[in-house]
Amino acid sequence: MGKLGSEMKALAKKAGGSFKTVDDRIHIVQRFSHHLRSLNIQIQRVEQIKVRHIECYIQARLAQEIGKRTLQNEMAALRGVLQQAGRKQVVEHERLTNKALGLAGASRNGTNRAITPEYYSKVLEAVRDKDAGLAATLELARLMGLRSQEAVQCCQSLKTWKQALERGETRLTVVFGTKGHRPRETIIQDTGAVKKALDNALAVAEQR
Repeated sequence: MGKLGSEMKALAKKAGGSFKTVDDRIHIVQRFSHHLRSLNIQIQRVEQIKVRHIECYIQARLAQEIGKRTLQNEMAALRGVLQQAGRKQVVEHERLTNKALGLAGASRNGTNRAITPEYYSKVLEAVRDKDAGLAATLELARLMGLRSQEAVQCCQSLKTWKQALERGETRLTVVFGTKGHRPRETIIQDTGAVKKALDNALAVAEQR
């Protein structure tokens, strides 16, 4: 765990609440700090967190089809930690309200619905404006059905997947970021779209 993760964990504990509330809050802030590291965003202290970092995180989670109610809880946890750190200006920023982040109107009945292609395209464009690498990752995640950690680590498999598609294969092996570190296969529904997404991801990776 880096300096940012350690500081956020300490603040998550300091914010108080029941054991489960604190434990959930710790998991949320650790996921957030891991997200920043995966994008190579060099932040060491909570005081360096900017509004755009939180916007980008929520947009990424929405594109992964995480429910709005879950993300409202994640934002509440992040606000609590930022409040503890004295980042009131960030906590109360107009771009970080649930409505501005696209999280308003979530149902409490636990019903999960897949996001529409139109909404996904809107989120993807917003992310692309901020970070081409994250946008490329989200596109592959949706087209290939990758889980969160698989998507974060997919850059290690881009060339292998491209070669497999060029051989005419319709199943690609996911090795990195899988549950229990066990390789699994994913079936490709739209080969042309995946090829295009892989080419884009490789081009972005070469620029970094």
